[in-house]
Amino acid sequence: MRDARPHAAAGDCERIRPGLIGQPANTVSSLAFVAAAVPIARHGRRTASRTWLAVAAAAALEGLGSVGYHGPGGRVAKAVHDGGLVALAVTLAAALASGDGPPTVRPRTAVLSVAALALHSLSRTGGPLCSCNSRLQGHAVFHVVAAAALASTIPAPLG
Repeated sequence: MRDARPHAAAGDCERIRPGLIGQPANTVSSLAFVAAAVPIARHGRRTASRTWLAVAAAAALEGLGSVGYHGPGGRVAKAVHDGGLVALAVTLAAALASGDGPPTVRPRTAVLSVAALALHSLSRTGGPLCSCNSRLQGHAVFHVVAAAALASTIPAPLG
């Protein structure tokens, strides 16, 4: 018997398809967070920063959790997605606070972050950028822009 509950990602606009991958565009674009984890991990290793390595691990967890959330969905996938998001927020805040003095926000990071927030808000189910049957999904673009914003937080090398 099939579970009668709605798919976990029903509010993210893309039509839920039958099968293992409920939202193909949103599922694939979630891997942008895994890709963003790579340069963050490189930075963490280069600077011997456990904090930035934790950010990289949280970004990868969020990406994989988001794949599960938009793919098969379900309670476990939602829990991993949400836990990854919390871990990412906490570790990023810690990494940004660990520098000498207050963190500096680069203009590119600010623009990407504002764009990601706008895309997330406007592309939700029922939003002005929602087209549930489109191959290009606003929420999928949000994933890529948010991951780019995250990767742009890596401090510039000194010297």
